[in-house]
Amino acid sequence: MNTLGAFQRAIRQGVHQIELDVRATADDVIVVAHDDQVTDKDHTVRISESTFDQVRKLELVPCQGEKQAQHIPTLEHALAIMPQNIWINVDMKNNEPRVAQLVAETVATAHRFNQVIFATRHKAVPTVRQVAKKAASKSWIANMNRELFRQQYVNATINSGAEFIQLVHLPYLPFVRSKPSQDTMDRLKIAGVQVNYSWLREEDEGELKQELQDLFDRGVNFVLIDHVEPAMKAAATLGIPPLVPRWDNSSSPHSEEHPRCPPPS
Repeated sequence: MNTLGAFQRAIRQGVHQIELDVRATADDVIVVAHDDQVTDKDHTVRISESTFDQVRKLELVPCQGEKQAQHIPTLEHALAIMPQNIWINVDMKNNEPRVAQLVAETVATAHRFNQVIFATRHKAVPTVRQVAKKAASKSWIANMNRELFRQQYVNATINSGAEFIQLVHLPYLPFVRSKPSQDTMDRLKIAGVQVNYSWLREEDEGELKQELQDLFDRGVNFVLIDHVEPAMKAAATLGIPPLVPRWDNSSSPHSEEHPRCPPPS
């Protein structure tokens, strides 16, 4: 879930990267949400057609073991709870320069350009680069303008100068998008492109261990997963320790403004 509680729970389990989705409200507030249309027990709201005041009234599923509802957060609030040493994968659902400007400026204000991956499409990339240049910061782009075939996507990513690619495995279409071949990984490595792999949905720790070992052996840098706890246990058995989160003095995970989800029992 794209909630502060879910992010905090993942952070406490030592993940190395957190992926979140962002959209713009009708009054140009950048919020964290996967879908444009969001429903709680009483209301349905279309984010792009609603103000932030309307969006934040939605009451989402509480953290495990708590009664207080979660709410759709702003990107500003989400960045505020993130450790200084974690990758933050910001998937921009709007391929628009206007939204890219707002997202990039939020990241610049939070001084997070060094750790944010802007997962975005081609129209938004120049704006992100421009804001980063103005902030005298490096920008990390994950090319999300996927082509039908893997090699087309790899070629386009390398040629665009993107720093990341997000490869997707579609088991029902292995001839289009299978696990990356050694040739693909070699080309990306030579070009200096890091690889996010999307994604593993298994819950069984043994299956996750096998899948993670295979992907890391292929040279994948980061694997996006659905079930954090068994995946982190599997990673630990492969010699990949959980990240010990680090915050500076200006941001703290203990703010009362941000409810914390407890670790799984």
